[in-house]
Amino acid sequence: MAITIPPSHPRAQSMRRLFLGVMTASFIFLFPWIGYLSVSLPAQYKVHQWDIAWVGFDCLLVVAVGITAWCAWRKRQIFIPWAIITGTLLTCDAWFDIVMDWNTPGLWFSVLTAAVGELPLAALLFFAARRLFRINLDMAWALTGHTGPAPKVSRIGLLATAAWLYEFNATTAAPDDAAAGDSSDANGRTGIDTASRTRDGVPQRVDAQA
Repeated sequence: MAITIPPSHPRAQSMRRLFLGVMTASFIFLFPWIGYLSVSLPAQYKVHQWDIAWVGFDCLLVVAVGITAWCAWRKRQIFIPWAIITGTLLTCDAWFDIVMDWNTPGLWFSVLTAAVGELPLAALLFFAARRLFRINLDMAWALTGHTGPAPKVSRIGLLATAAWLYEFNATTAAPDDAAAGDSSDANGRTGIDTASRTRDGVPQRVDAQA
């Protein structure tokens, strides 16, 4: 699928600045807001529609778990974000169950369900999402002609594979590089295969990663 707006396009740059501005302002705003809530909220509060709040949250959790399971059965890439969403909801569920049952007879049950069910399942989903993302990253790294291990996930920038593909195409298009058999990318890094070596080596590497 073609990328119609490159990262250097003025519209893309303005959208990026807007997004960064909103997220940074939200991050800064949350600090005084948390401070205000810590001194203004009462320790006890009578809530209306308590049942609707929890049933609604559990319905959302059921939908998230169902979609995540469906994506796993169908082996779809969208499993990765849904696994993160479901794991986050499970963690929130465990948190509120324990906090709301604090100093009540039901605390032990909330702790048990969190320790045995919600938190382990959330950890499994987070692990699976990261592992699958890592496999996709290694495949993209190999398919764009790189050799050696791919960078860490935390060091990969946005639209990295597009940049890798550009570097690979620019490298393999040079006759001197093709004759050399191994070359550097646009940033001077070594370990870029030529087209012929990539075709020969990528399938084995991808199968090994899977």
